[in-house]
Amino acid sequence: MQMHRVAAGALLFLVAVAGAHGATGFSNTTPITINDNANASPSPSVISVPGPTPITNVTVLLSNMSHARLADLTILLVAPGGQKIQLLAGAAGSCTAQDIRIAEEGRAFGTGESLSSANMYRPTALPAPMAMPAPAPGLPYVTTFAPLIGTDAQGNWSLYVRDNVSGVSGSIGGGWSLFFAGAGSAEVTPEFTYQGVLKDAGAGANGLFDVRLRFFSSPISQDPAVGEAVAFGVPIQGGVFTARFSPPEVVFGEGLQRWVDVSVKGPGDPDFVVVGGRERVTTSPYANFATLARTAELAEVANTAVTVKWGSITQVPTNVANAFSPFAAAAGNAIVNTNTGNVLIGTANGTSKLTVNGTIESTTGGVKFPDDTVQTTAATTSVVGSRSVLTTLGDIAPGAQLSVGFSMPGSSFVNTDVVVVSPSDILPSGVGILYARVSGVAAATIVVRNFSGSTVTIPQMTWTVKVIR
Repeated sequence: MQMHRVAAGALLFLVAVAGAHGATGFSNTTPITINDNANASPSPSVISVPGPTPITNVTVLLSNMSHARLADLTILLVAPGGQKIQLLAGAAGSCTAQDIRIAEEGRAFGTGESLSSANMYRPTALPAPMAMPAPAPGLPYVTTFAPLIGTDAQGNWSLYVRDNVSGVSGSIGGGWSLFFAGAGSAEVTPEFTYQGVLKDAGAGANGLFDVRLRFFSSPISQDPAVGEAVAFGVPIQGGVFTARFSPPEVVFGEGLQRWVDVSVKGPGDPDFVVVGGRERVTTSPYANFATLARTAELAEVANTAVTVKWGSITQVPTNVANAFSPFAAAAGNAIVNTNTGNVLIGTANGTSKLTVNGTIESTTGGVKFPDDTVQTTAATTSVVGSRSVLTTLGDIAPGAQLSVGFSMPGSSFVNTDVVVVSPSDILPSGVGILYARVSGVAAATIVVRNFSGSTVTIPQMTWTVKVIR
């Protein structure tokens, strides 16, 4: 099929307004086991709504859901009136112990991302609804809750879950719930609706077409697209169509201008055909912006010209407000950065790299020294023996050494005691103390060596010996 042109409509960015559920939910908390390559157990899981309950909105909650390969799954919701809504089919991704909420105003299930309890998702079947075996009813299915709006929820609601590929199993550990009112607490997303006219040889096209949008950073650059989004099975009548797209967040995440081209693939077409030149993506006449992020992870990058003020953030742990450079003094619990590389804790005075006013405690590990040794214990020392002796050691030949003993009556030394020797004068050049150690329960020995090449005379001086434990 030769497509001549697309008359493109405006790009309308849809913003869902957050709100609480306006009605009590109905739940079946029995866990659902997602068996490998088989129907789940039980199949179906049923929620019975006992009395008249008008439906103004629908939200399905899958509690504590875990599955490592969502592309294997098909999930079908069947209403008491027989409406069949396929909640999930063919959408890649994974989830681990997450509460998955599905509502009309949610984002599309991703094509590889891990699902998060922080998000709301809408029914998604890629590329089209997939038939499920008995006991689930057969096709056709829809991927919208629209047929339920305005009806009554009373009766039995059935949830069918099927794993279609061997290798991975999972569970919906907390069962599932239904809500029939409220806006659903969906977050703002970069999704939008595209409206256009598709003509074939001058006449409006009719049928089901796949529509693809590719986004570029320039109207003429040959660089690859920065992202794309595809709407499958878009109904086109008389050439007119409306399609909803979920581009990757990177497309608009940097706030840069984008240009988009449109291509379509009709029944029997081997590939997409580009049907128009690139158009610049413009803003809608009225746009909402978020003044509050639900979680900090939503703010991945902060513009340096528009930074977030810490003073506007509440529920900050004690003293955390002072723990960011440059630090500021705050009474006795201050953590202060003097902007000279010195950190002071509990005081505003100090010239060392770290000055602490208070007790330093290590619950594990120890203290690491510049030679990479770690000391995990510490103890005070005491002098267990001491003696000073006035003596002349005399001549020592080149390379020779003298051994001098010191008796200390009444002492009781052990081999691990340390001997410290202090001569009263400076030793002659070339002479040094080779070692000093305990030589008995009440004695210590020092060895003096002549390291020079000539005879050296050591004059009379006082030698003080201390034994430390």
